[in-house]
Amino acid sequence: MTHNEPTIASILRHLAGEYDGPVDERRVLERVLEQRPSSAKNPYATIRERLRWDGLTLGWLRLSRSQLVPLRVALQGLRFRCLPRVRDLEAGLLPMAHLQPFAGLRSGECVMRDAAGARITYLDLDAESARDAALPAFDLRAFYARTAFRPGDSVVVTVTSAEPLVLLVEREARDEFRAGAVADQDAELLEAVVERVRRSQAALVPCDEVVLPVFATAPWRAAYPGSPWQHLVMNDGRLQLVDDIFLTSQRFASLHLFGSDEVFDAGQRAEHDHNSADAALLAEIDALQHDLGRARKIDAEAGLWSGQVQRASAAYGGLDDDLVHRPFFGGLGDMADGTWEVDEPWDAGAALAEDEVDPTDPATLQAARDRLFELIPSGDADRLRTARPEDAELIIAGHLNMLLARAPELFPRIDIIPPDEVERAGLDIALSGEWQDVWEDDEVDDLNDDLEDEESSDAFAASGDLIGQFYDYLLEMGKSEATARIRARALNIYADFLASYYGRSLAEGDYATLDECLFYFYPRRVMNSSARQVRDICTAIKQLYAFLRQRGVVADDRFAVALWSRRGQAARVVEIYERISRESPSFELLFERLFLPYTES
Repeated sequence: MTHNEPTIASILRHLAGEYDGPVDERRVLERVLEQRPSSAKNPYATIRERLRWDGLTLGWLRLSRSQLVPLRVALQGLRFRCLPRVRDLEAGLLPMAHLQPFAGLRSGECVMRDAAGARITYLDLDAESARDAALPAFDLRAFYARTAFRPGDSVVVTVTSAEPLVLLVEREARDEFRAGAVADQDAELLEAVVERVRRSQAALVPCDEVVLPVFATAPWRAAYPGSPWQHLVMNDGRLQLVDDIFLTSQRFASLHLFGSDEVFDAGQRAEHDHNSADAALLAEIDALQHDLGRARKIDAEAGLWSGQVQRASAAYGGLDDDLVHRPFFGGLGDMADGTWEVDEPWDAGAALAEDEVDPTDPATLQAARDRLFELIPSGDADRLRTARPEDAELIIAGHLNMLLARAPELFPRIDIIPPDEVERAGLDIALSGEWQDVWEDDEVDDLNDDLEDEESSDAFAASGDLIGQFYDYLLEMGKSEATARIRARALNIYADFLASYYGRSLAEGDYATLDECLFYFYPRRVMNSSARQVRDICTAIKQLYAFLRQRGVVADDRFAVALWSRRGQAARVVEIYERISRESPSFELLFERLFLPYTES
């Protein structure tokens, strides 16, 4: 981008001032691209992502999947009602939570005036006064005194200016409230909010994404205001208001996202200490997600990817999947005290030494059996446990290519089978002969018909060749054998992931699949995952693609460098996931928020 080239944000802000009503999202996207052309495969993705995270601050409100409206149009002239609590009146404040989402949710930049035009003071979180009240808030002590405000009276708010945001406050006495006149309006508002939350796939939905669009399109938006939407939600029972900001149809204990009492308190809090820990985690996760979203957006704008996440591994289990924390790949030792435990490579030409374990030993067979169950998909593993011998052979044969590539140690070497056993079995083959020589052609055809994951095993084998070349290269560059082996084995994770879920080799890796592997697949599906290990994986991947680019196998390795630069974020995901308790009532919420955007539909 040149120095004077407009940014996506600046273009969106400018366009928000050109429209005076709803507009198709596609038209907005096209107009952005007219001023800032993109050669990305999906040029709309980056703009949509920007609208999703920063839409309100850029002046846009999403009405539906296909329609946007300038935020100033949605807010201008809008009216709503606030019912201050007794403690608010005692403190002389109107907490900002009463004004959400019309003001204060994304920014505290708004001006409040009374009917005489006097400006009302805004108190932020650092204010020394009224420490027992919820902050941030507006100081309404003079307004309450002048209007003889009493408990049960309403503060009626009118948006007199949307840019800049100016709010006019007026008092309406309790006995002046026309409940009958707004009954239909309240019912319509509540049903629309419930429906929008129901359609959302997120565990918690920010109220601005739900309430603002309803008000923006309602015929009564600028008419006599009905009941506060927060009160309607809390009294309905189908929804829950969390931390005054989020709406959910699920049952969560209050999480205290910002560490202060809720203004709209639905009742007593259970398991306070446990929930406080979850609240701290949720705040930490939200901060991390902000960093992740920003990094992905920058990389998309740099042309490293389309901005469209890939979710192939999401189809293989979620919160209740028994594969979580299960070793999904072979060939890697555990991480102990921050170091790799490296096994010696298998030597196909070595003979069985006297002090080596007999492969027919029961303990060895049990270990091989456990290893086999680790490698094959869980469904086939369950079938294998109860299968007859002839059925078991077919199940194993269906994964033979994959097993040979990933775990050759499971298969006894031909040269250690006693010759008399070979003769008794009628296997007239040379020790170096091909396996298929002992089968009839029709048997080979039948077996090939049953083989699964052939594309996956071929891709993994191709990746194995590349890893082998990289291993040799490291040795040629003077690296120790242990270092070369650690780097090569670290690559098995991404190679296994690419082959299993995309049928690709490492030569076909890209930003989207590597992001999915590091930030969704690895923390959930790899046993003994650790922050140190994922950093090492990022380093190994960066070095591999630099090598592949040097050899002309790939044309560009920038995506690997970009993900390597995010290795600290990958480590934080692993660390946080280890701290999430599966027994917590908030586990589902924490899980979904940690693994965004892969848990979104």
